[in-house]
Amino acid sequence: MSDQKIVGTPNTSDHVETPDADYYLNVPYGPYRLEQLDICVPKRQPRDHDKAVWLIYIHGGAWRDPMIDRKSFNTTLDMLLKDDLPHNIAGFVSVDYRLSPYPSHPTNPSDPDDSNRNVQHPEHVKDVMHALFFLHRIKATYTTSDGRPIQIPHTDLMRAGHYVLCGHSCGATLALQAATIIGVKDYTPLPKAIIGIEGIYDIPGLLARNTHPVYREIIVGAFTEHPDAWSTVSPVAHDYPGFTGKVLLIHSDKDELVEMQQMDSMAERFVTLGFTKPSSASDENTIEQRIIHCSHDEVWEKGTELAKAIRWVSQLD
Repeated sequence: MSDQKIVGTPNTSDHVETPDADYYLNVPYGPYRLEQLDICVPKRQPRDHDKAVWLIYIHGGAWRDPMIDRKSFNTTLDMLLKDDLPHNIAGFVSVDYRLSPYPSHPTNPSDPDDSNRNVQHPEHVKDVMHALFFLHRIKATYTTSDGRPIQIPHTDLMRAGHYVLCGHSCGATLALQAATIIGVKDYTPLPKAIIGIEGIYDIPGLLARNTHPVYREIIVGAFTEHPDAWSTVSPVAHDYPGFTGKVLLIHSDKDELVEMQQMDSMAERFVTLGFTKPSSASDENTIEQRIIHCSHDEVWEKGTELAKAIRWVSQLD
């Protein structure tokens, strides 16, 4: 039987210190192997702590790809840590979540007995919500795997709701789904901003415009075979109650996997909800769109465009 759950002590992580940052790695937020996250606290902190935020990254991978995980953020993170520009990010978090089945994966097919890789909606977004709930109630004191006590700094900002959700591909879908749940259930404070990069926001539209069988296979695997469910879970169908922050949607004109209309449809939805283009950094309820020029996975593989998107956070007031 495949590995089902992690074995370890709650509030345990691996602490790695470099000249640029302190890393708290493999932090469990739930009992399953894929319910883990990595935390990075830069040594060079924002000048104004009260305006600082945490950046929470949710990876893509079509809800099922085991080769795209929280470590896919590392290239971008390295770029941001080497950047000497002024910034307002107190810490970075990259989140893993359980995956849908992928028995046909060429090198790492899913095992039907592995509960980490055989879930469907709403389990993916439940994991993201559990991670957010954990982060907003995080204990500043942790024990390393070799028994040393450590403290994670600046957790007061997370508890105060000073954070930005950022997702790529289906990670952008999950970020917006999480924002909807937070607005309805009030589990945690709503984010100050959301960044969606090459996201899937209109699932029926995705299938209508992409007829290759793999698209339907992905959606059925993640959301069942019922079309009504596809519409219900699509971010374009939601109202985002209580969210008054900023939204940045980014898409590449060279994206070979997800069509540009996804970004346009999501932007139109926010406009319908009263969001407008920003005229100043202090504006609320704003929506921005940007076009980039790279293939779908180059966003995180090369890291350049993802780093550019995250630098936008420094404009937040």
